[in-house]
Amino acid sequence: MSPAQSRDHTPLEHGLARRGSALSNNTIPPTDFLMRCAPSQSLMISCGCVLIDPLTRKIAILFDNSTSITQLPKGRKNIGEDIYAAALREAHEETGLSVQPLPLKIPTRATPTVTMMHLVNKSPEGCPEDVTSTVENCEPVAVCHHVCSSTLAYKLVFWYAAQADSTAVPAEGTMEAWEDFQLKWVDARDAAGRMSMAADGDVIEKVLSDMRASGYDI
Repeated sequence: MSPAQSRDHTPLEHGLARRGSALSNNTIPPTDFLMRCAPSQSLMISCGCVLIDPLTRKIAILFDNSTSITQLPKGRKNIGEDIYAAALREAHEETGLSVQPLPLKIPTRATPTVTMMHLVNKSPEGCPEDVTSTVENCEPVAVCHHVCSSTLAYKLVFWYAAQADSTAVPAEGTMEAWEDFQLKWVDARDAAGRMSMAADGDVIEKVLSDMRASGYDI
């Protein structure tokens, strides 16, 4: 059987799926709890940024002149490239701006390091809580996923918060030859409504929520 072929799930897998459905008060179909395998050739990993200027409270958006789609800067990772590095690189290439990380108190299930433990909320047993929300970090703020209509690959888009100067003049020649984006800075609270894809708007709202939780007036 090739990696791309499907097979029947085992009784153990179905049992775990039914248990998960029961724990969710039957609001989620049991099939959603079944683990699936996407072979490498059927997987596409993309990375992008919500690029914000905290001083002017503006977000950078891109209008694609070739498709008339308004979106956020993103693109596929290179072979061997870290996904966070890919997100910052893509944001720079598609906007021509100098892009910097924006650490926020992003709620995350990533494991806190030993040096963070004094900042982390703990359970009555003294163990770190499952979700850490008190430590500034640069973890993904959200992940979008869908089946790519042109390749049929399962596409994951990892989104990060980043910052740039909205008054800076973008560098020329950073886009790929086939890219034709028009950069525009818009008021942060208006940015989500400008997106052609609803999920991109959800990502923007998530970043703004994390910024407010981190003390930003935005």
